[in-house]
Amino acid sequence: MEHEKTATVSATHSGVESIVSALGELEKEIDGMNARVDEMKKRLMAHSNEQVEKLKQQLISMANEEAKRIVDGARAEAEAESAQIMKEAEKNLANMKKNIDSSLGKAVESIVQTVLGVEQEPLKVKKTKKKSEN
Repeated sequence: MEHEKTATVSATHSGVESIVSALGELEKEIDGMNARVDEMKKRLMAHSNEQVEKLKQQLISMANEEAKRIVDGARAEAEAESAQIMKEAEKNLANMKKNIDSSLGKAVESIVQTVLGVEQEPLKVKKTKKKSEN
């Protein structure tokens, strides 16, 4: 009977050792999995950061393109307005030259008569039409 007891204790001891050994192996596997999970987390964070940076650059690029479109539109509008103002100024200058040319003869005659002492009527100057009268 003692032999049976020893065999039972030995079998129990052997069973406990195999369970402890299996638990040790399981713990090693869990530690290995935790290490792989940590590595995956690091890679996922690095990838996420790369994607965030790419999106940030795309957003900056889109904002720059939109700003360029706005500036180009404003420039075109300003150039059109400038051309219109220039056209108006040239028109006014042509009218002034025309008035000067048409009044030059009368002005010379008036000066000659004044120098000669002849009394004369006041010189009438043509007025240019204002923009609102056009």
